Amino acid sequence: MNNVNYAAMSDRELKRYILTHRDDREAFYAYIDRRHSRPRKVTVQLDDPDWQEKIISAIRVQLKSVN
Repeated sequence: MNNVNYAAMSDRELKRYILTHRDDREAFYAYIDRRHSRPRKVTVQLDDPDWQEKIISAIRVQLKSVN
């Protein structure tokens, strides 16, 4: 059993941990579960006047999750 708290790590920290502890399957699965639990697609209609703000907002959310 591992005493590492993966939930307390940022995505970047967890990814770095996985790269240095390649045999820790729990960490790998925690990272994959975390990544798959987030929405990945941004749908914008061609005639949407706010399309640019929606894209910028999605980029900001993604950048926050990386840090």
